[in-house]
Amino acid sequence: MTTEIPVWWSRGARWLWIAAIALVLCSFWLVVRAPVEAIMGPVQKIVYVHVPSAIVTLLAFGVTFAAGIAYLSTKQWIWDAIGAASCEVGLVFATVVMITGPLWARSAWNTWWTWEPRLTTFLILWILYAGYQVIRSSLKSGSKRTISAIMGIVFFANLPVVWKSVEWWRGSLHPKNVTMSPDMRQVLLVGMAAWFVFYLATFERRLRLEWIREARSREGHATADSAFLEARVR
Repeated sequence: MTTEIPVWWSRGARWLWIAAIALVLCSFWLVVRAPVEAIMGPVQKIVYVHVPSAIVTLLAFGVTFAAGIAYLSTKQWIWDAIGAASCEVGLVFATVVMITGPLWARSAWNTWWTWEPRLTTFLILWILYAGYQVIRSSLKSGSKRTISAIMGIVFFANLPVVWKSVEWWRGSLHPKNVTMSPDMRQVLLVGMAAWFVFYLATFERRLRLEWIREARSREGHATADSAFLEARVR
């Protein structure tokens, strides 16, 4: 294993980034041209970033969950790398949700924050996966992968809670169903596609970093083993 990324990977990543940037620019262009909502006005357009970011967040943490199961089953380093990479990218999208949410809420509910079910459960989700990053970075290499996999599996239990919180508890200010015009729905769907592809592109970049770290770690161990054997021969 070397630090040099395979050619097919680099070529695929280049096209992936081109597609991601093109879709994000297209999404923003559609947001600007989207109809202005009659009650909330231009502030409503935050939804076209807020909702796709939330969906990508849940998807990213779902990948971390699946990768955790795969690592515990196989003990292959690549699954740990996939889980860690997806978790870190997902946390960035979750932060976008935490920023855009209050901006939208200030106009819709006349408050920056309220302890309603969806907001509260998503805040807990953010804290859990931020803790994942802190704990993982503090662990030694021997136990890091196993503990990270366990955290990715256990923390996933909060995802269905976030998703169903509007239905399970009363007092939620998030609507169960949203009615949108066909033009608005089209903008939202393009935004979802754009942020999904952008997630794939950033995930690829983060996974590349894990590949390089693993390769350098193996090279370091190989060098140390060679030096040890040479010292014994002498």
